Amino acid sequence: MAHSSLVSQSGDVSQSGDVSQSGDVSQSGDVSQSGDVSQSGDVTVAWQPSCPHPPASRQRRAPLLDGVLEQAARTPARLHTPGHEGGSRASAELAAAVGPVMLDADVWIETGCQARLRGEAEDLAAEAWGARRAWLLTNGSTAGNLAWFLGTTTDDEPVVIGRDAHLSVLTGLVLSGARPIWVPPRIHPRHEIPLGVDAEDVASALARHPGARQVVVTSPGYAATCADLSALVAVTRRAGAGLYVDQAWGAHLAFHPGVPIDGIRAGALGAVVSIHKTGTAMSSGSVLLAGTGLDDARVACLDRAVRMTQTTSPLMPLLASIDAARRDLAVEGVDGLDRALADVARLGEQLREIEGVRMLRPDDVGLPPDRMDPLKSVIDVSGLGTTGWDVERDLRGLGVAVEGADDRRIYLVHGACAEGRRGDQGGRGSVEALVTALTRVAHARSLGGDRPETGGAAACRPWPSARVPGQRRGPAGAWRATTALPEQALTPRQALRAACVVVPVARAVGRVAAEPVVPYPPGVPLLMPGEVVDSEVLETLHAVVRHGGHLHGCHDPGLGSLRVVDL
Repeated sequence: MAHSSLVSQSGDVSQSGDVSQSGDVSQSGDVSQSGDVSQSGDVTVAWQPSCPHPPASRQRRAPLLDGVLEQAARTPARLHTPGHEGGSRASAELAAAVGPVMLDADVWIETGCQARLRGEAEDLAAEAWGARRAWLLTNGSTAGNLAWFLGTTTDDEPVVIGRDAHLSVLTGLVLSGARPIWVPPRIHPRHEIPLGVDAEDVASALARHPGARQVVVTSPGYAATCADLSALVAVTRRAGAGLYVDQAWGAHLAFHPGVPIDGIRAGALGAVVSIHKTGTAMSSGSVLLAGTGLDDARVACLDRAVRMTQTTSPLMPLLASIDAARRDLAVEGVDGLDRALADVARLGEQLREIEGVRMLRPDDVGLPPDRMDPLKSVIDVSGLGTTGWDVERDLRGLGVAVEGADDRRIYLVHGACAEGRRGDQGGRGSVEALVTALTRVAHARSLGGDRPETGGAAACRPWPSARVPGQRRGPAGAWRATTALPEQALTPRQALRAACVVVPVARAVGRVAAEPVVPYPPGVPLLMPGEVVDSEVLETLHAVVRHGGHLHGCHDPGLGSLRVVDL
């Protein structure tokens, strides 16, 4: 079914001006949310939380969490799934790994009661983010992206998409049959990290493809940079289209004035947030949000799509943790983020004392402060004469785990909420541990050693050796390769459904790829199903493998062979 627009024409959202806000609707001008007060465009808008209620309001409730705790307490005899029966039949090793409380909380709540509690929790989530509807997801933001494409796009419909998209966006394209119109992100020439998709490039793509009614962007990105969402909303609305934001890294953005604007407040039709990344939910806990401008028909389709992509047997402690994490952000978000921002500021000051190490700041990459997420620290360690992968390995050996690394940097994620049961070990203590460990690593490298003594701690996987001075290591062009757009011969769905063969990678050049190839870093597909294999992209992918990166999505992670369409 083709649809001319996703945008509601009801009074929920203003159709005049460039940007509307969740909650009270802006009637004119561009809107920015940097700092406490927006000064962009024709209108000044004081920042306010997406949730219009004070902390003593409904946001203090957590119905799913309460329901799980109540059910666990009142049913000692369990003759239902899961088969571990509250942990009584679980092995000692499993109980030691996840804890008896977790197993006891893995209850089954009667279907009708579960639906009621989940509905209440989703209403609270929608209120907290200022959305029209919200859906709790147990399979991460991946499930949200799949549901969004299934619910809002149709077969062969053109969709403008930032090329720095997550693999799940590709999967959504396969499920829906939509045809991607790729827009490369801007890349900083020196630091070679993506700066987000530019609004001018999106406007140009929409002009070339007037049938496109949707734009999909990733913000924040893996390297902490954020797109100019207000500008993107403006250009999409002028073209009669809508914006969807993969905001997996930015669940916290709606709850503090000192962080970049979130998608729903910027006026996007939808967004997905991984509340487990910077919030307190368990891993894979996410929330899909429908903006106030999404029309009734699309909301109904989206609801059906969510049901199709979610399990009918959810892990109840996981659902409860999403509910609790929403409460944490809505009630304590400002205080928690104040502490996190203070931790980040202190970290930056302390890193300046370590020679060869520096934290990237917005002005280093030519961005204003409201275009870089402060809860993702990007630390350049190239001055140590080694790679980010080496430093990550060294830090793990010293008991400090970071989010990731590439040839030049390590990446840290800071939690957004106030410290819980672990106290300072969850925030300030982790920062101090990192600084101490990084100081040891830098000292060992300055003495010409390969790595500091780590007490025999084993690495999780093999790592490349230290860099030879003066030699550039790693896939320098991995992010830059996202700006190269190979010829698209088939849609992703057509390519994955076509007959295919496996050929040596040297013979794949000029053939049509039948599988994605996703390097980590940077974690976005450089080769998509349906695209003609390009020798330059293959060279970049080989560099990733040579220097300790990993390839996902393809059948041969060593890239000795590639699955291509058998034309």
